[in-house]
Amino acid sequence: MSTDMRGIHQQSLFGRQIMLSVMVSEESRYRVLANTLPWLAMAGVANHYRAMKIDIDNGRRLNLRLHLGAYVSQNMNGWTDRQTEEMVRYHAGVRILCGQEEDTDTLDRTSIEDFRNTLGSEGAEQINQIIVKYACGAGFTGSELCASDTTVQESPIAYPTEVGHMKNISEKLLGIGRKLKNRIAQKIEVLSNKAQGVFTKIRLFTRGKQEEVLAKKKVLSQKLHRIVKSMATLVKGSLKNLNGKTKAKALDQILFYEHMLGQITQWLKTGFHPKEKILSLWEKSARAISKGKVGRSAEFGRRWIITRLLGGYVIGSPCQRLGADADTAICDEVMMGFLNTFGELPEAFVYDRGADSEKNTKFLEDLGVENICIFPKGQKKMNVSSEVLAMARRERSLTEESIASIKHPKYGFTKPRAKSTESCILKGHTAILGLNINNLFRDISQAWDMRLEIT
Repeated sequence: MSTDMRGIHQQSLFGRQIMLSVMVSEESRYRVLANTLPWLAMAGVANHYRAMKIDIDNGRRLNLRLHLGAYVSQNMNGWTDRQTEEMVRYHAGVRILCGQEEDTDTLDRTSIEDFRNTLGSEGAEQINQIIVKYACGAGFTGSELCASDTTVQESPIAYPTEVGHMKNISEKLLGIGRKLKNRIAQKIEVLSNKAQGVFTKIRLFTRGKQEEVLAKKKVLSQKLHRIVKSMATLVKGSLKNLNGKTKAKALDQILFYEHMLGQITQWLKTGFHPKEKILSLWEKSARAISKGKVGRSAEFGRRWIITRLLGGYVIGSPCQRLGADADTAICDEVMMGFLNTFGELPEAFVYDRGADSEKNTKFLEDLGVENICIFPKGQKKMNVSSEVLAMARRERSLTEESIASIKHPKYGFTKPRAKSTESCILKGHTAILGLNINNLFRDISQAWDMRLEIT
């Protein structure tokens, strides 16, 4: 057999630009979405939020289709900003989605991040509503069903411990004390060194769960608490020398630390955590939410309302109510999100037994919902027909499946790559958006009787 030596040659010392012709099939999801997504409505949302921060009529032009295409492809695949930059630059299908099949424009990761932050969580939620309405108009979903449940978006925080909180608070107070530039600097240094010494003793000499070890840990924790509380009192009493804005900012921090120390006091005295306890110094919206699961009694994060629609499409938002009994009065929040999307009531409302309360039932009856399918507690039976009951059971299980889908690592809903409360909420909305876009491609492919091509 002869040998084909094409492509095997001495490398040139000079670089040159190479142009390639790539065939992207009609079944490619990027090509399908490029031809079907409601780009005009999505651009309207993007320009609305851009206009709130910059002058969009002057200055260098922004290629909106390029940015929207990158935004969509990133959310449906769970790419990082660097991965999105590479895919927009080199992936033929993604370039078609971005409307750049005839151009050479591209993006860097900073532009991708800036555009995402400009839209924010509200912009992502509105674009998701546009996708759901488009799917509704195409017959892939509808407003007949509202099957909801709550889930926890776990925060990207370390496992919270009171000793760790006190150590971190002492470090924060030391930083504030050093900035005051008065006589307390030396005193705050001494107290900080004492706190660090006690923390080291707890870390090294209180390992295990023997009674003697736990008793020693409690004594040392109380000592650490007294030292940190003294630091807070010392810094707070020295703020009078600061000016307005600096003083207000430092005072807010100290009041928050005092609130955290108050929570820790209750735990040291009783061994129980206070209700709606704050778990992090930076993620202040994170709470310990009781789940009652085997091996995992609580999850640390914020509660979300997830509503499954017909066809597996999802809408969702952070739950405003906190606490383990939030579901007993949650129907108004659920219906508010549903009405904001569709503008009309569902024919059936499905929820688990956590929402079984007179307040929820009366609220839905007053609204005029036809089939109220809230699973009852105990041995009670749902007051609906057998056909509706079978539908409710099916949709209830599918709601759990939808929640599991958005919690897939690809979408980044739980423990997101984020460093602020706002960014965590944004990642929640973009995870739902990514799931809905993939569902839309699935339904379009089935309607057109195409072979699914995931590339």
